[in-house]
Amino acid sequence: MPAVFKFSMAKLKVYTFPDVVLAQKAVPIQRIEKGLYKLADDMLETMYDAPGVGLAANQVGILQRILVIDTDYDLEELPEGAPVPTSVEVIGRNVIKNKIPRIIINPEIVYHEGSILHSEACLSVPEYSADVKRFEKIKLQYQDVDGLTKTLSAEGLLAICIQHEMDHLDGKLFIDRLSPLKKEMVRKKLKQERREREYELGLELDSGKRSKKSSSKES
Repeated sequence: MPAVFKFSMAKLKVYTFPDVVLAQKAVPIQRIEKGLYKLADDMLETMYDAPGVGLAANQVGILQRILVIDTDYDLEELPEGAPVPTSVEVIGRNVIKNKIPRIIINPEIVYHEGSILHSEACLSVPEYSADVKRFEKIKLQYQDVDGLTKTLSAEGLLAICIQHEMDHLDGKLFIDRLSPLKKEMVRKKLKQERREREYELGLELDSGKRSKKSSSKES
């Protein structure tokens, strides 16, 4: 049964390409301490809120080898104007059902077989997806939040998600697995889109500042 945490949770900032932290390698966690419970909870809430099916510590600016995954949950949007129920877990306006959260520390693939091509997307690479080749089945060795060594056999989406998040811990994005030509094209496109988003955000902030100054003078 997944651990149930009692800490208050908080959404974390998700870094996006080309933020430098995404290209850095996370270090093994030598001592598993209580602070990891809070970090794991915050990462899970951030993942569910996005929504996504996996999140690695690099993506929230922490260079430690910990990742969270849940490929099984469902989100049910609350009707407009409906009260938020107290008997279920809610993030934003969505009820979360069928959760099977996994917290994986210091993961290592000890066995793999087969290959599969699957379309992947990423919270750190907004609005882009591509087919990526992965192992079809894997056996994972890792530690849980209590410091116990565990093994997990996975296939299908779960195996793909684990490999995707482990790439993050090694400073790699799924676009790094594309052909050199396609990767370079995608990187240029993503950088241009990032510049455009930042420019538009700058205009909005500047407009907001001017509006505040005008209101202050009028009052």
